[in-house]
Amino acid sequence: MTRGLRALLKRIEQRLALPGDDETQRIRKVAAFVAGASGVVTAALFAALYYVGGAPQLSRLYLLTVVWTGVTLAILVYRPRTYYGAVLVTSIFVTIHPWVVVIASGGIRSGLLPMFWALVGPAAGLLLIGIRPASLNVLIYTGMATVTILLDPQLAGRVPALPEWVTQSAALISALVPGTMVLLISLYLFQQLERAQRQADQLLLNILPRPIAEQLKQSHDTIADDYSDVTVMFADIVDFTRMSAAANPCDVVELLNAIFSDLDQLADQYGLEKIKTIGDAYMVVGGLRGSGPDHTAAVVAYAIDVLNAVKAHRAPNGKHIRLRIGIHHGPTVAGVIGRRKFIYDLWGDTVNTASRMESYGLADAIQVTQAVQERLGDRYAFEPRGPIAIKGKGQMMTYILRPDRAERSP
Repeated sequence: MTRGLRALLKRIEQRLALPGDDETQRIRKVAAFVAGASGVVTAALFAALYYVGGAPQLSRLYLLTVVWTGVTLAILVYRPRTYYGAVLVTSIFVTIHPWVVVIASGGIRSGLLPMFWALVGPAAGLLLIGIRPASLNVLIYTGMATVTILLDPQLAGRVPALPEWVTQSAALISALVPGTMVLLISLYLFQQLERAQRQADQLLLNILPRPIAEQLKQSHDTIADDYSDVTVMFADIVDFTRMSAAANPCDVVELLNAIFSDLDQLADQYGLEKIKTIGDAYMVVGGLRGSGPDHTAAVVAYAIDVLNAVKAHRAPNGKHIRLRIGIHHGPTVAGVIGRRKFIYDLWGDTVNTASRMESYGLADAIQVTQAVQERLGDRYAFEPRGPIAIKGKGQMMTYILRPDRAERSP
């Protein structure tokens, strides 16, 4: 599809779209307009062909199509809310009109094949407005076909004396164009719907891990899983509320978006799952994809890179961005909550402990629990902070891993 054609279709969509239209409805309206415009052009061609060939009655029948479809297109453009009615009456007209042409041209044996156009009516009803209008058009098609076949023996003497080139041209157009038109409209609709589905799937994957997204698409049952061992990390910007209090709200949002976008990219590199952001806090987890015990090392390595990444940003007041980071690993429960604006979240003591590691941590440092230190002590240099009082946990032994003292083993 060329850039110019895409731009034209976009302008048509903007003209016909209403505020409440979903993506499917917008696509259907564009297809309906293009189909109607194509029908006007083709009917005008038939009108000219029969007029030149000496069949003014058939020419007038096709001029009726030009007028009818042209008026419904104009109504659709200036009254987009009439979309359903405009397509319905036009599809019925398109179903009936070709059979009238068959009768006026001497029946099926005339060789002009106008009845092929009648198939466009049910197809347009199905593709553009739904199954029930298509079913109505099928009934009309069946009735008109039956009547025409019953009348066919009496119509033989009404075959117009047309030049052979007119007869062959009309037959060729009727044999090729209706099917091609339906095929192209179908391809356009399905291509656009597939594009919209890919966008929706990508949006869903931005919210949920891929296995959870696939499960949610297939079933509306409650989604909840137990994980025996995951690693949870919380990161929070130090004094961000105070630093941004006097700043422009747009600047604050742009800064958070820039920082968290960097964190998202790093999470993808390490195979971790971002769970959520809460204000200026960021939560990520490793181990949901069954990556084995190495997910703890991945989260710690990720945390080090996060501290380095935020150095490229400045707070609204010009100061450096500083983070507190807390990490813990252990069992947790994960699931999807809600049916509208749903969220995938984690619960349990592991999550609470990781959050406490962050909130009781130090600026520009990574605070971890003894469980993390014991798992990775041979790969990183941890500095004991000593037992500290943690709300809801009592005295806990914690460790600090400072980026400048990290010793990653080969």
